[in-house]
Amino acid sequence: MDRKDFIKSVGYTCIGGSAIVALLQSCAGTNYFAQNILSENQIAVKKTEFVEVKKDKTLQRKYVLVKTTVFDFPICIYKLSEQNYTALLLKCTHKGCELKPHGDYLSCPCHGSEFSNTGVVLNPPAEENLKVFQVKTDQANIYVQL
Repeated sequence: MDRKDFIKSVGYTCIGGSAIVALLQSCAGTNYFAQNILSENQIAVKKTEFVEVKKDKTLQRKYVLVKTTVFDFPICIYKLSEQNYTALLLKCTHKGCELKPHGDYLSCPCHGSEFSNTGVVLNPPAEENLKVFQVKTDQANIYVQL
């Protein structure tokens, strides 16, 4: 193979590899951001945000994420039972990185700290529990006090 053909094939390989990486990243699971209403330092989220319908199947989400203009980090609301929810700020108490939810726990991609779905430190280097918001519910909504 001459130099020109080699450079051309390497260029196509790089472009193809970049396209495959972009495609795989777009297929990765994404977190669900719930619709919410912010008023007077309170977020209201409908309980139906925890219900997902896929091809005639009804699934229950373990958590939903909420973005607000009050904080630079999202809030994760976990459904612990029908009337019991927790709301946690997704800011690691170790170095301030944004936490990633994984089922019933949260992990820090920066240094590996892990937290329970109630905000308690499970694995260091973080030593402090997460910021937990007061949560109230009624028949249809979840209310998070900011």
